[in-house]
Amino acid sequence: MGSVAKRLGQLAALSLESESSKILRTIQPNKVPNSLSQRLDTTLKDSHDMKVFGMGTLASMASRERYLRFTHAMYGVYSTMEEELDRCSVDQLPPTLNSNDHASANNSAIAHFWNRHSEILRRAEKLKSDILDISPQHTVSLSSSEYTTATEEYRNALRDAGTKDREDGGGRLLGHAYTRYLADLMGGQVLGTPTRLALGLEMDGSPRQYSFTFPVDRKKYVEDLYHDLNEAGRLMDDDDDVRLEDAVAEARAAFGHNVKVYSEEPFVLDSVIGLKNIIIIPFEGGRLVPKANVWDVARKIVEEIQHIWITLSAPTVHVWLPAGTLDL
Repeated sequence: MGSVAKRLGQLAALSLESESSKILRTIQPNKVPNSLSQRLDTTLKDSHDMKVFGMGTLASMASRERYLRFTHAMYGVYSTMEEELDRCSVDQLPPTLNSNDHASANNSAIAHFWNRHSEILRRAEKLKSDILDISPQHTVSLSSSEYTTATEEYRNALRDAGTKDREDGGGRLLGHAYTRYLADLMGGQVLGTPTRLALGLEMDGSPRQYSFTFPVDRKKYVEDLYHDLNEAGRLMDDDDDVRLEDAVAEARAAFGHNVKVYSEEPFVLDSVIGLKNIIIIPFEGGRLVPKANVWDVARKIVEEIQHIWITLSAPTVHVWLPAGTLDL
């Protein structure tokens, strides 16, 4: 089976242009100079850590127990973020020229984005269902005692961002929403099949966290989402761009929190185990054999790691996988 590791190494060296990278390269809203979406895309390019996110994702597929812990952490993050976005999206009239009510300005900006996209983007309930699929007796709680240090720090950052947005009319939560939902939209769907293969999930629809129902095709939806981010940025804009830069700074901080959550448990060995779970299964006599369409699955994994955390300014990126450590 040494040829399996060799083939994975060859796949890892490929330069591929994924569907998602094509979307981001060809849509127009993220090319508008000084727009919120352009600033956020620049932050993604400067702040992402492909190795940590890619290996952390594979590590979550090492076992059902590891997947359960990871999914529970994501449930805590998304539940908190969506609760804060909801609180900042109450229906209020936008501020008038004579108004100093910054809270109204905040509600106008965040509500403009969230009220248009919340139905499609929400992940918390899907994550909860995925948890219960694996462990029906699991207590899905938002109590701080149920979460690791890194996850709770992330949740506290979300609460702080929401509080400040309601106080000063900022859009910090838009930076957080961009960080998580862009990754989901740009490649999370591809993770469904590898996750089912790795963990042997036979429940109908599981995992749900990676599935979206778009009202239009994916490219058009992503373009609309970027357009609405820009409009939200315009609604909260001020003469010195303070609120826009606050949102960008919060996105940068969100990347840091994600790195801590993904790497809180040792992930190098587990990422190798996760990859092996995806592409091979036990057979009679203890022999390991490739799963059906193994190379299609492996290629999807390579593409996935590439286009979730991609360098947005480049049409192609080189993907690294720990294939050299595999001894199949």
